Amino acid sequence: DVDRIVLKKIVLTGYPARVHKRTAIIKHMFYNPQDIGWFKPIELTTKHGMSGHITGPCGDHGLFKVHFGKQIQGHDTVCLNLFKRVFPKFATMEDMDGSGGDGGGGGEGGLGAAAEEE
Repeated sequence: DVDRIVLKKIVLTGYPARVHKRTAIIKHMFYNPQDIGWFKPIELTTKHGMSGHITGPCGDHGLFKVHFGKQIQGHDTVCLNLFKRVFPKFATMEDMDGSGGDGGGGGEGGLGAAAEEE
């Protein structure tokens, strides 16, 4: 089906270092402020169902502030979902003509010339 899109999903996780009502400082997701600025427009979610947005970096070691819609708990996990489109591998004419490309010929699965003599 040519209209089907195949996606690969990667989830980056981090943990709250400090929590103050609806604002939290998250650690262990990024390791420099440039990455935080790159992913700033993406919405964050938690394992308990809260959603929030990155406010900005805190310091030089990858900590950043997040503002959530509800109060977050200290033992929650913050997730960032990333998706990448993956293109399927289509068969070419070389794959369909039966030569196989295994080098041994005959299709014996690597037994080589010894199997052909018998």
